[in-house]
Amino acid sequence: MNILALDTSMQACSVAVLSTDASGGARLSACYERRERGHAEHLIGMIDEALSKSGHSIRQIDQFAVCRGPGTFTGVRIGIAAARGLAMTCAKPLIGIGTLQVMAARVRHELARDEFKNHTNSPPASPNSDLGIAVDARRGEIYWQVFDRHQKALGAPLALAPQAICMLIEQHEEPLLIAGSGVALIADLLRGEANKISCSHPDLQPDAARLADIVAGIGANEDLSLHRASPLYLRPADAKIQTGYAIERQ
Repeated sequence: MNILALDTSMQACSVAVLSTDASGGARLSACYERRERGHAEHLIGMIDEALSKSGHSIRQIDQFAVCRGPGTFTGVRIGIAAARGLAMTCAKPLIGIGTLQVMAARVRHELARDEFKNHTNSPPASPNSDLGIAVDARRGEIYWQVFDRHQKALGAPLALAPQAICMLIEQHEEPLLIAGSGVALIADLLRGEANKISCSHPDLQPDAARLADIVAGIGANEDLSLHRASPLYLRPADAKIQTGYAIERQ
């Protein structure tokens, strides 16, 4: 099975080709760039680079995958449009995975490799702790979702004010590890919970390599319609049509 995964949903651009075989072996070829702009201009070149590293052509890809959001509106659209185009051209299935789930998988991967750095005075959270992904969504909101140690979501992704996120954290009974750029927005509000949480990875971004891992773990009999590559937006777009300026249809 050859999986091509790509992500442009936030402040990074990444592509990965994961090749697995019946014996359980796997080979990963990946490209990753921290980037706030220029995703569309660099994505195709990164796809070519990842394919070249893998030794496969685009026609040898069996499955495509993309981060579906939440994220920047332009970034989500770029990634999904590119993935849909490739999947349709190759007549292969396309899977969409939530961006926050991919970020959680990256944290778990780094925990397993002992690369995760704790940024609080509290004891570092156990790898078995529940994990909250908190991303600065701008406009005074945070994208938030919690996952258990098996990477199962413990609720839907949300876009809420920092105070509302803190209330959810206070209600969470178990020790909680929190990662992402949204930590800075809630750190001062969480002092009363310092003995229960650990925070880290303020520059956390999704990574197509971990997206590929998630897709590889989806069972052969699982309903792929549960993983549709449709954009996941948690709030209205910033740009809106100005009333009074629309041209009437002829």
